[in-house]
Amino acid sequence: MGTVGVVYAVVGLLGAGLLRWLPVRGRTEGLSAAGVAAVRGGGRAALAVVAVELWRAGTIEVGRSGRLRRLVHRAPGRGTAPLHRALRSALGRELSLADAAVAPAVRRARAELLAEAAGRGLRCGRARLAASALLALASGGTASALAVRGDLATGLPLAVLAAAVLCAPARTLAGHRLLRALRRLHPLPGAEEAKGADPADAGLLTALHGRRALRLLAPEFAAPAGLLGRRTARETVARSEGDAFGFGTVSTTVLGSSDSHGA
Repeated sequence: MGTVGVVYAVVGLLGAGLLRWLPVRGRTEGLSAAGVAAVRGGGRAALAVVAVELWRAGTIEVGRSGRLRRLVHRAPGRGTAPLHRALRSALGRELSLADAAVAPAVRRARAELLAEAAGRGLRCGRARLAASALLALASGGTASALAVRGDLATGLPLAVLAAAVLCAPARTLAGHRLLRALRRLHPLPGAEEAKGADPADAGLLTALHGRRALRLLAPEFAAPAGLLGRRTARETVARSEGDAFGFGTVSTTVLGSSDSHGA
């Protein structure tokens, strides 16, 4: 198995890497803050950014329990994206952000945002991600077999590389380049400057810097909403056809929010 196994493992790793990380350049024009967040952390990160933008715009508010609610007298404003409208619509009743995330309209809007990021070449799509994972698993299995047969010097590094490919973010090289460039252009501001940031700026900084930006720009929103990693109340929602937003009966449980939001 020696040389042939090494060749199979190396070729598999190259294929997995190409599927996951190409292209090197993508289309970035017109990309929203939520789109940037989707590139960085997927649909959960995008939803966190949208929630922060709506809160900074005075469209939603958060209660002490961590549940969000829509302020009916405040419209979301012009130029809002489908995910903004979907989240605001879902919050016609008080919900935790975790439960708002599984509302049908919100799920569709998140999926569309991820598909757009993949179409721009900034994020690896599902099919390519699955193909990359299969190749990496096959390469890792071959490398592990080499190591078990005594070729540790070759098998172990290849197995580690296969695991690294599997655990890597679903961003392409174009997505990595975009985030690196935007972080240079938009570093986190000082505490005083952060107070005057408008919703769009707050959204972009949150998209780029995650929890560090939330602690600076929106701690009074992010902490009770569970975006800073603390545990928060979550409604366990059983869906029925009769509710306008796709929600049915509600019971309260506790959810570790660090597992629910990709801020």
